[in-house]
Amino acid sequence: MKKIILLLAIALCYTTSHAQFGNMLKKKAKAAVEKKLDKKETSSSSSKSESASGMVGDSSTETSSKTEYTDEEFKAELAKKYPNDQAKQDLYYQKYLEKKQQEAEANKPKPANTVSDDFLYMSYPFAMTKGMSAVGVDRVKIRRQMTDMGDNVDLLPAQDPDYAWLRFLTTPELVAMSPEGYIGYELVSGMFTTKVGADRSQTLELGTGMPILVRGMLIADDVFVIYAASHQGGHAFNVPSYMIQDDITILNVIGKGEQQFHLEWLEKAKPIVKEFEATLKANYDAAAKSTMDAIKMPKAGSMNSNASLVSFAKENVSKTIAKDGAKLLKLNIESNDWSIVKNKYTGSILYRWIKGAFTEKNKNNDCYLQGFLIKQQYNGSGYGSSQFGGVIHGQMPYGQKMNCE
Repeated sequence: MKKIILLLAIALCYTTSHAQFGNMLKKKAKAAVEKKLDKKETSSSSSKSESASGMVGDSSTETSSKTEYTDEEFKAELAKKYPNDQAKQDLYYQKYLEKKQQEAEANKPKPANTVSDDFLYMSYPFAMTKGMSAVGVDRVKIRRQMTDMGDNVDLLPAQDPDYAWLRFLTTPELVAMSPEGYIGYELVSGMFTTKVGADRSQTLELGTGMPILVRGMLIADDVFVIYAASHQGGHAFNVPSYMIQDDITILNVIGKGEQQFHLEWLEKAKPIVKEFEATLKANYDAAAKSTMDAIKMPKAGSMNSNASLVSFAKENVSKTIAKDGAKLLKLNIESNDWSIVKNKYTGSILYRWIKGAFTEKNKNNDCYLQGFLIKQQYNGSGYGSSQFGGVIHGQMPYGQKMNCE
């Protein structure tokens, strides 16, 4: 009987404790759910509050599911909220544009320091000289990495996969002007010899410091195109130089081993790189025009009213520049009076001079601002006839390219 009572007591205790344990779990689960809901509501409230304290959020827009605005919609919302305060509308719109730009920059894919897993084939082998020996390279790995100079693409030859044989670098300007989805680079170190031309018979040695420019184009993670051409600009006007379209040659396509893959890209790559170079040319031309627009013909001085001096200057300037195939456009004398030159020891007069400016068009149809001198020797009692002192070289503002208009 005692055993039965004891068993009943144990069972009752187990049932009670189990029920209590179950209730405890339920309470914990409920509390967790409530905490999660509270957190979600707080987050939502905070988000709404943040929106409300921002530039366009209000009670009417909080209930709306619309969270993104076009620029025009955003302007309209600002006009609604601040109808009598144009300054505040302008300020908040500027902040909106800045934030939009920051978000766009933050969402841009960041290039990782990566090396292609497998060796990729080159459409045509390059001859690489290292030390005293030269070897043919037909397979490389592509390593892309960020350095203090910018975004690099290194080619690592199969013969020495740790050796950065050719290094290509891009800059913000080149990235901005590259066709969408591709990135243009410029060879900054390394050298190679290759055969070029329709029949691959012409041997060409290429590297940095050569008159022919070598560039690369990253088409995809494992497709890199190398091309070259004679170029114009030489980074004048603080912008990258561009290649002459008719000279562009696709030197190599680096990619998978299938022959058809390379044949296709040898055809597809040319219009892509031509588009890139055309953009570079347009940018160069715009920068050049802006710079050349600032070069103006200097104002005429008082001596420009002397018809015989002006006639003498035109005759001698025309004769001098014609030797180089150039033609005189405009001319005037800048000086207001003669400048006298004396012997620095005795103080006696040697000669006097005036200067002038002229514009010329050379045989390439480019126009330049140039300067000239006219001298008259002193003979002891007066000055002799005029002598042409020549074109002024290496002295600003003369010698600068300008618009021909």
